Amino acid sequence: MKKVLLALSSIYIIWGSTFLAVRYVLESFPPLAMSGARFAVAGIMLYLYCWRRCPRPSGKQWRSAALVGVLMLGTGTGLVAWAEQTVTSGQAALLNATTPLWIALWAFYRRGYPGHATVAGVALATLGVVTLAGGAGTWSVGALAIFLASLSWTAAAILSPNLDKPASSVQFSGMTMLCAGIFLGGWSTLVGEQMLGPITASALFSWLYLVVAGSLIGLTAYTWLLQNVSATLVATHTYVNPVIAVGLSALVGEALPRSMPLAMALVVTGVACISFKDVVFPARVFRTWIPMIGHGH
Repeated sequence: MKKVLLALSSIYIIWGSTFLAVRYVLESFPPLAMSGARFAVAGIMLYLYCWRRCPRPSGKQWRSAALVGVLMLGTGTGLVAWAEQTVTSGQAALLNATTPLWIALWAFYRRGYPGHATVAGVALATLGVVTLAGGAGTWSVGALAIFLASLSWTAAAILSPNLDKPASSVQFSGMTMLCAGIFLGGWSTLVGEQMLGPITASALFSWLYLVVAGSLIGLTAYTWLLQNVSATLVATHTYVNPVIAVGLSALVGEALPRSMPLAMALVVTGVACISFKDVVFPARVFRTWIPMIGHGH
């Protein structure tokens, strides 16, 4: 339980901040090349860490890593970075929050009605995102790119649990990032990307943040979660990330929507509905806290 909460907190907070980090990186570096270098560096570090600790992955496991790497990181993250050239970091996070909807629809198609808690959670969180999106800007080609990125990420999240993967989630994270780095590097070369400006301290620091926090910590936690809890629970990060992203955007000068308090309440309530249906609290929790609540502590 503690590991799940820690991993969820990591992707909630860290990935909420990466949208703003990408905006700063784009002061200097082109989006596809920047993303490719980010994943290549992080992937090499993780793979070398596992070199003596884990068995060598099979060819089939490398194919799994390539599929997830291209769909989730190459297309899913690469398109979001590309789109942030024309949309704000807050809007990018908001549009990316459609992922749980596609996962819930897929679950409905495959397994039938997902339960009242999931339906209520998806409805409330989606309403929160729509409320928050009201002041985030207008639709554009960039917004459409993020919509496609969300579909690609969803496909990877759905396929991932059924793929042949190494026992170590850290090793698999490194493999997927290596594959994504190669894919994005080739894509960048194909379209002929150029530097967007001189290298600034903020751009370089933000890129390092994406490598360490966004990739090494965040993606490793995300891969572990996909192997240990439901995809619907993992996808709740796309509801929390926009709240954090919009809040950080406001701190650096982007307009803060007036609907923020209401949207936050809806998002948090929706995430709770989706999340807590998968959590079973031990009896000792109630034995400990109920008396304290009754005494007003």
